[in-house]
Amino acid sequence: MTLLQLKYFVEVCNNESFSLAAKALFVTQPTLSSAISNLEKEFDIKLFERKRYNLVLTKAGEFFFDRAK
Repeated sequence: MTLLQLKYFVEVCNNESFSLAAKALFVTQPTLSSAISNLEKEFDIKLFERKRYNLVLTKAGEFFFDRAK
């Protein structure tokens, strides 16, 4: 885990969107998605429920967000 991954995660949570977070962070959406995916793999948890038009934190994601802030 890197501080950059934490920054990305917090921004996605705050924006409730990968696209909006990517714009705010001046990175591409695939770069952001990859960083979050790597974070999920590293801890073997699912941080978000990804739906077609919706992004929702899982219970593990909520716990992680509280700590990451």
